[in-house]
Amino acid sequence: MLRLLVVLLAMLAVGLDRARAEDAPCSPCGPPHRDAASFKSSLLITVKNARFVADVAEKARAQSKPTPGLVHADLGGDVVVVVVEDRKDISRYVTSGEGKRFGLSNQDMMNAGRENLKRRVSRLQIAEQGPVRSLSFDADYNAALILLPEVWAAIPNLPTDLVVAVPARDIVAFGDGADPEAVAALRRIARMPSDGYPVTSLLLQRVRGRWMVKN
Repeated sequence: MLRLLVVLLAMLAVGLDRARAEDAPCSPCGPPHRDAASFKSSLLITVKNARFVADVAEKARAQSKPTPGLVHADLGGDVVVVVVEDRKDISRYVTSGEGKRFGLSNQDMMNAGRENLKRRVSRLQIAEQGPVRSLSFDADYNAALILLPEVWAAIPNLPTDLVVAVPARDIVAFGDGADPEAVAALRRIARMPSDGYPVTSLLLQRVRGRWMVKN
């Protein structure tokens, strides 16, 4: 089983070694937004651990001139959805209220990020290793695939009891929650090192279209 985990992680890493999204918001940096369409088309959504969002908020409050926290929404367990401005030369997390100058609410930015992510997933790869399978399309955003029901609906032989492990941004593995061997493998994957970009060490289970922590 250890060999299975090593092979799985190696497959996900091959050719996917870019690191665009840094773990800090960067409102002042990057090129100025040319217009609303340019800003909106650059947005993506992804997942982070809730601790990261809390740490950013704490640092913001400690500044002499407090800045807004990150745009985010709870997903399940200790996982949150965040918005990223992803451009060719820079990626950064978006803070609350940034879209106002373009007539966009925080929810508008979330919605735009979801639609842009859906369009980006054009070459999805599925790797099967024993009782679990993995998904990949972009090392920085593999974990974000759990946010797209359309992706899961298109996967052949998807388990009715779907359970996923997303320990880091570049890894999303899944299996049948009714299969003890698959669950054991996913728990080991969930505890793998995150390489500095952690999501969660918990397993998430899809229940009536929503992600919940699997006991």
